[in-house]
This record gives sequence, structure tokens and C-alpha cells, in this order.
Amino acid sequence: MSRVVLLTGATSGIGREAARRLAERGATVLFTGRDRDAGRAALSEVRRAHPESEGAFYPVDFADFDAVRRLAREVRADRDRLDVLVNNAGTSRSERRTTEGGVELTFAVNHLAPFLLTNLLASRLRESAPARVVTTTSGLHERGSLADLDAVVRGEDFDGLDAYADSKLANVLFTRELAARLDGAGVTANCVHPGWIPNTNLVRNATGFSRVFTSAAALAASVAPVGPFERVEGAADALVYLATSDDVADVSGAYFDRKKQSSAASAADDPALRRRLWERSAELVGLPVSAPEGDPLA
Repeated sequence: MSRVVLLTGATSGIGREAARRLAERGATVLFTGRDRDAGRAALSEVRRAHPESEGAFYPVDFADFDAVRRLAREVRADRDRLDVLVNNAGTSRSERRTTEGGVELTFAVNHLAPFLLTNLLASRLRESAPARVVTTTSGLHERGSLADLDAVVRGEDFDGLDAYADSKLANVLFTRELAARLDGAGVTANCVHPGWIPNTNLVRNATGFSRVFTSAAALAASVAPVGPFERVEGAADALVYLATSDDVADVSGAYFDRKKQSSAASAADDPALRRRLWERSAELVGLPVSAPEGDPLA
């Protein structure tokens, strides 16, 4: 039976490359992206290379939680199983922006949207067990701080790189807490730093020496991997590995640096912070704090 994979942020970069590679392995890949034309192009590219592959494109803006809810409903209506959810969509902003609800956009898109989507699809994942949740984070999570969570949510004293780092720390904490809440359900949850890709958004948000260093290293990495920097192909390999490899079938709650299980920032092991983030996130997106118990879409 073809493995059904929902891959967010699959219209460009590592998401698009990962979608192609998953299709090569016979998976039915469900894409999401904001740009309809880019989504159709990505889907056509996969189908041209692999005419036998199934799949679909779902346009969605992850800054809109109602759109995330519609996505979950559509996927559940279209598919009676979901083997893998890859939370890969993300953003990095150089200027402060907020959602209509007043949540800083980076935090909303990078953390709250995948938090909501995962919880809305948790019952389908449990029904399809063994199943997996893979979330793209970043090594920059070590720079993040959620000590003043409300300030992060509002985007106070905004700095683009710090906001990105905070959201990526939230990804790691979410993964740890999700794994604990799904323990025994046959659904694993892991997060992965796929390596730093030549990424103009992150380079633009860096300053001073960091900007010079990241720009130079990113240029070199476009030719071959350099230290922590990675080519798109290698980064996509990390996502595909976590989504499909038998080597990690029984691993849950882990942080991976590419394909290697690694230590995350010490904040990720703070159970009180994990619970506080979960409860505040549930409040912000309108879910019960007991999620993923029950079925919010029932």
C-alpha cells in the first residue's frame, strides 16, 4: 500500500526536493503551499518524473488558522489514512508583522500553524499507525528563548533572527511534548535541523560579522556542503530519512541534526516550559489543552 505523506511548504526549496524524492519511493504526496501556480508546477514536476505517483496540491496560508482548519478537513475528507505528516512550511521576517489575532507572524506560521494542523490530524495518524510526525526546526533554536512567552507571541522588541530562533525552539519543545502525549499510540514525533541552506531570508536578517559569514558560507555551500551548511539535496535527504527510514521507526521525541540524533538546547528538556507552551498554544488556536486527545474536527 502506498504511504500517504502530507508535506507542508513543498512548492520550493527542500520541501519541493523532498516531495520529489518521496514520490520516487512510491509515496502518495500531498503538497501544501501559498502559491497556487507554484503548487501546480511542483505537482506536475513530480507527475512528469513519476507518472504512476498519486498526489494532490492544497493551497493554504499558514498565517490564517481558519485556512489550516480547512486544510485538515479537506485532507481527512480526501484520504482515509495518513502515514506521515511533515511540518516543513515556515517563514523568516526582517520586519515585525502580526496575524489578525495579534500574534507575531513568525511564531504563528512556524509554530502555531503546525501545532494546530498536527492536533487536527492526530486522530487520522493514530488510525493509520504506525505513523510519523516530522517537524523542520533549526540549529538556531539554541539561540531562542521562551522565558517570556507572551512577549514572544506579541513580537515585543522584535528582531527577525531572534523571532525565528524562538519559533524553532518552540518546534523542539512541541515535538518533545507531542511525543509524550502520543506515547503508546503508534505515532512517533521527531524534529530535524536539515542543515543551513543558502537562504536569502536568513542572510538578510543577519547583521555584522554574522551576515558576512553566513553569506560567504552559503555561497560556498551552493557548490558543496560546508560545515553546518548544506545543499538543498542533502537537506531534503534528512526530511525523507525521518519520514521513511526503518532506522528511526521506533524513535520518538528526538532532535536530529540532519540524519544524526543529537542533543537539543537544554530548554527543550524543561517539562514545565513544554507544558506552558502547549497550553498557551492551544489557547491561541482554540484547542482544548488536552489535545491531541479526542477529535477536534468530529
